[in-house]
Amino acid sequence: MLEARGISKTFGPTVALSDVDFRVDEGEVVALVGENGSGKTTLMRILAGETQPDSGDMSLDGQPYRPAEPKDAHRSGVALIHQELAVCAHLDVAENLVLGNEPRRAWRVDRAGMEATSREVLSVLGHPDLDPSTPMRRLSPAVRQVVEIGRALAGDAKVVIFDEPTSSLTQADAERLFGVIAQLKAQGRAIVYISHFLDEVERVADRVTVLRDGVVVRDAPASETTRDGIIRDMVGREVGGLYPRSDRVPGEALLTLEAFAGASLTVHRGEVVGIAGLTGAGRTELVRAVFGLDRVRSGLIRVAKTEGWRPPEARWRQGVGMVSEDRKEEGLALRMSIAENMALPRF
Repeated sequence: MLEARGISKTFGPTVALSDVDFRVDEGEVVALVGENGSGKTTLMRILAGETQPDSGDMSLDGQPYRPAEPKDAHRSGVALIHQELAVCAHLDVAENLVLGNEPRRAWRVDRAGMEATSREVLSVLGHPDLDPSTPMRRLSPAVRQVVEIGRALAGDAKVVIFDEPTSSLTQADAERLFGVIAQLKAQGRAIVYISHFLDEVERVADRVTVLRDGVVVRDAPASETTRDGIIRDMVGREVGGLYPRSDRVPGEALLTLEAFAGASLTVHRGEVVGIAGLTGAGRTELVRAVFGLDRVRSGLIRVAKTEGWRPPEARWRQGVGMVSEDRKEEGLALRMSIAENMALPRF
């Protein structure tokens, strides 16, 4: 259905893709995997018309395909669902779902048709109670992701590219997504599935394509691949001993929580502590409270030897930093330069 041949792309001295061949057929799920920087996103952006290749050609349904911009891909039936959410926060759910494919009545947009389409799609995705008139800015990142997936379904795309689709989803939403992918496959849609979660790859993929340093190093049926084999292809070496255990003894306690935001833990100098849990379990709420973005009135927090809640500016002076999961909204000032963003904490 969709095929790319000899695709190459460079950004200055960096070779993002080198003579890449890629295809996905009707009714097939192809998992595209690779380390960060392997070229996965660049290839998908080329397929979706967001980036132009330096060389190579593409075809869709046997016809030449060369989208100059995303709307060309959209009109051709190719939809890319980004990991970095591409929603319009100032619009509501219905307006986002049908964006670029608005139903019309005479000379104006058919609002009733928009809401009917939205309810139908949201029901398929397991969110029948989500009001189509809800402003996007009021939704959590997980629900925004559901809406973006719904946009591809509402547009009746015949090739759907999922870029890390479960990264912001709850377990229940992820299960619904797998069901939707099975439905799309049964309808003859072509699915490209990008994920770092190899258990998901094993679950949904018919074929696995592995990229490493901008080159395809494996393209094989999923039945002929193993998890260790995929990892070996991704990193270019055996997987044993990738992360050897350290015998280093941690230093003094730098962060102590006692029933603070529902958690009790101690983090020592030279120690890495992982906080695990499903989406909605409270991981984000905990770190936001530790950094001072949200006030917590119960429990104890001690940073170094200072007890009590402090606002972010005080935490920064104490040497506490936070990388937000919502980088566009909270982590970066996108209208400012790199230098200005780097200097912001010093103002």
